[in-house]
Amino acid sequence: MKRIIRFITVILAIAMILSLVACDSGGSPSGTPSQQPSQQPSQQPSQQPSGAPGASTPPPPTGPPIKIGHIVDLTGVEAMAGAEAKRALEFAIESFGGQIAGRPVEIILGDAQNQPSVAVDLARKMVEQDGVAAILGPTQVGQKSAVAEYMDQAGVPLVFYNGSPLGMLMGKEWVVAAGGVTPQMPTCMADYVYNTLGYRTVHTISFDNTSGRAWFDPFVAAFEKLGGSVLTQQWHPIPCPDFAPFLATLSDADAIVAWNSGGDAIGFWKAWYDLGIHEKMPVVGLFNGGFTDYYIVDAMYAHSPAAAEAMLGTPVAIMYALDAQHQENIQFVEAWKAQYGVAPASNLPGSINQVALLMKAALESIDGDTNPENLMKAILGASITGPEGHLSFSNSSIATKDVYIVQVVQLDDGSYNYSMLKVYKDVPPTGLAN
Repeated sequence: MKRIIRFITVILAIAMILSLVACDSGGSPSGTPSQQPSQQPSQQPSQQPSGAPGASTPPPPTGPPIKIGHIVDLTGVEAMAGAEAKRALEFAIESFGGQIAGRPVEIILGDAQNQPSVAVDLARKMVEQDGVAAILGPTQVGQKSAVAEYMDQAGVPLVFYNGSPLGMLMGKEWVVAAGGVTPQMPTCMADYVYNTLGYRTVHTISFDNTSGRAWFDPFVAAFEKLGGSVLTQQWHPIPCPDFAPFLATLSDADAIVAWNSGGDAIGFWKAWYDLGIHEKMPVVGLFNGGFTDYYIVDAMYAHSPAAAEAMLGTPVAIMYALDAQHQENIQFVEAWKAQYGVAPASNLPGSINQVALLMKAALESIDGDTNPENLMKAILGASITGPEGHLSFSNSSIATKDVYIVQVVQLDDGSYNYSMLKVYKDVPPTGLAN
């Protein structure tokens, strides 16, 4: 019965996933909610999640609310990710008792509908009409770039909680890359592939777009500097109707290093398995970004249980690990499970909680002052440890962060998730020095 329910669930999910195109960087479904629908909790977050980081019984808030904008996609192909992002921020603020620095917190939510122009309109409304102190999100690269241009003109902090291409941030004084940038995860993965896995030859394959190249260029440079050889680099169209021509002619190598998302990820994994390449060349996921998230493995299970089994153990770089054993993450996971009955299986809940803690620390350090210049200075002066680990800034608006290498696993409840293999502590914006 459990497998029948899983099959029906997967069929419904695939109908949505196959409509995805490359979402670039953080805009991929890396932030999609981790529960299968049969596990999706029906209850809404309580006013005070029990055991959540920072949970206490503070005195009632006073004064005008601190307004924080949150731009997500609540409709369209990214609706699942948007819903999880919305819930994650609400969970974080509720864990603070609904207040920061003694003032109530009001989340101004906006649905970008997968459109950069809509995202900019939302940002303009939030700043000019709602009077937000800062905006969190969006997650897709196209939306990020468009919103960043406006926010830099408006002079209000814009905080990204998932990874972004480094080049997109150049010259943006009001953008905070709390989710990190492209060199961080790829350079750590290059080190892991070469020094831990012992691979010396690889093929690479990814989207033929700016984001795909922005993620792979740092990996290739770091891997070759270590002494590795990239035998071929392949760039596929978006969407890619058939991965067989890309994979069938590959010469033997230690591994294929790959990244894409949505329907293309499903197509890649199916071709890799159906062509029998899984028997001779494992895949390394450059970063999570929807390439190995739970719903991709679910789709492979629907294709063939053995195909899903072949994906287990695939290493991938990520900024959050479910089983990271620092106290802040243990408490966060326990609180999330207590609230929703399941573990957070995507990176979004942990990443958003991390940024909420960053905002809390910054605002409390200036007694709730929402003056944009004072708030921006306080954000960049903050140093916190949260579910993702340690985060700080050093002469930059790009965070120094912990990077995790995780592997795809199946949990006892049958759902797919990630388990930590290694952590690289305090990786600077320029990436891991090799």
